[in-house]
Amino acid sequence: MILLLMLIAATPECHSVAHDRILGGDLSAASEQFAALKPELVIANSPRPGVRRLFEPAELTRIARANNLELSGFTALCFERETAQLDPEVVKAAMHRSLGDVRAGVEILSLSKYPAPPGELVFPRESLVEPTSGDSAVWNGFVHYDGGRFPVWAKVRLQVLQARLVSLVDLSPGQILKTGDLRLMEENGFPKRLPALANLEAAIGLVARRAIPAGSVLTAAMLEPPNDVERGQTVLVEVHSGAATVKVEAKAESAGRRGDTVAMRNASSGSLFHGQIEGKGRVIVKCRTASEVPE
Repeated sequence: MILLLMLIAATPECHSVAHDRILGGDLSAASEQFAALKPELVIANSPRPGVRRLFEPAELTRIARANNLELSGFTALCFERETAQLDPEVVKAAMHRSLGDVRAGVEILSLSKYPAPPGELVFPRESLVEPTSGDSAVWNGFVHYDGGRFPVWAKVRLQVLQARLVSLVDLSPGQILKTGDLRLMEENGFPKRLPALANLEAAIGLVARRAIPAGSVLTAAMLEPPNDVERGQTVLVEVHSGAATVKVEAKAESAGRRGDTVAMRNASSGSLFHGQIEGKGRVIVKCRTASEVPE
């Protein structure tokens, strides 16, 4: 205990540095012996937040001599990055910016205990993990300062008013959505990691990628545009060969959307050929020679 007290007593008071370099001005502010140093002179890198940088008398003597100062009798000088405890109100403001809703209910349950350097406080939306139950979770963020990023965290309870599209019926894979299948609802809750669809018109006419039970909240990943050509469908084929264009009907042997290549079978001859989907029920075939024209 006595040794510990002696060590504490021997440790010099630490001076705060607000930038990423310890400058001549910082040394002169800590000790009048260095008053002649140029304020902008770079002495050393600042320590990381939470770490102290100690200049022993021998090192201070070398700094003085390197700058033509005939000084002696130094005592150790200590420097540390300027830090402060996180302000809950500043944390809330950063979270509101990330959520894009100043009306969102944000309750801070606990915060990082380590003091953080001054800088821009950021809580990325993608680092917010949706809880398996309840409305509280740990949200990881960081302070963007001149030395990089200082990690911080907060345990929060969030309530956000969200518009959500909900399926009223069981949806089968490939089923086209109709107005009667969906309902737009608003409710307060924890913000979803994958934002729910909030536009009824944008969802009508899309198809389900997989089976979706009634009552499910729909996200963009669950739906996709319908095929422009379905397997077994009779399509109009435009065959281009030089300046000539021939239109024929064919049966699609595969499905796809605009830009995809599909296989088709000539309705008359039964021959198989391929073309590119141009639009709904329309396919283009470009031939370099007459022999390539499907018969």
